[in-house]
Amino acid sequence: MSPLPRNTIQHFTHPKHSLTLFDSNTKYSCDGCKILGIGKRYHCAECDFDLHEYCGTCPMKLSSFLHPYHSLKLVNRKPQGERRLDRFCNVCCDSIEGLFYRCEVCEFDVHPLCTQLPETLRHALHQVHPLKLLGSTESGTCVICRGACNASSWRYRCIPCGFDIHIDCVTIQCEKRTTTDRGIPTYVPPSRFDGYAYGNPYYPSPLNMHHNYMPQPQHQNNGQVQAHHDGGRIGQVMFGLVKTLGTGVFSNMIFGTDLSSFFAT
Repeated sequence: MSPLPRNTIQHFTHPKHSLTLFDSNTKYSCDGCKILGIGKRYHCAECDFDLHEYCGTCPMKLSSFLHPYHSLKLVNRKPQGERRLDRFCNVCCDSIEGLFYRCEVCEFDVHPLCTQLPETLRHALHQVHPLKLLGSTESGTCVICRGACNASSWRYRCIPCGFDIHIDCVTIQCEKRTTTDRGIPTYVPPSRFDGYAYGNPYYPSPLNMHHNYMPQPQHQNNGQVQAHHDGGRIGQVMFGLVKTLGTGVFSNMIFGTDLSSFFAT
């Protein structure tokens, strides 16, 4: 068998044809994990089949800080009619509809995209310490949307300060204030949540699609996000964050500020 051309892969979710890396500034639904995407994807033109770049190349077994106790195995969900129960991502709480990673010992399930979230990040509202992605045993309140973070929900947190931000609120742009004599800017949470609150022009948040949408109802289920079956609002934020990581300059970012320069094409 001759080797595949460059930027072409063979994937077990689409054994009939090879997939070629394709770049288009259009949205698509990943036929692997079923989460929406935009831009580059692995594509079969004959079948109109798409995979996120990461879903097309993610390993069959994975070690992750999200579940350090055991390795995770890549699994593809059975078709709707053959399922016995619903599955939800332990990190973002969106429904799992296609490809996902699973710990067979602990029944820990996670979207492939969610495994690519950064373990730590910096945020404009709490620059004194980095925030760490974890499933806390303590309840809290998101400083961005003022919604609840319950004791089992994953969030970006500063443990010493009890500072919490929902995963899907991380990309919301905060309001810049200049309060010091030296003109050093400080930031406060946004006073309103519309499309302009998000600072990611590369992948517009659902707030851009639903003007004046308030994020609090997403967390009314005891601090857990509600499930979706269309790729999910959280899933779309996951994709946006993973695309950000692909720029190679993520370590220089301070979330909550205007990140438009990092998404320039």
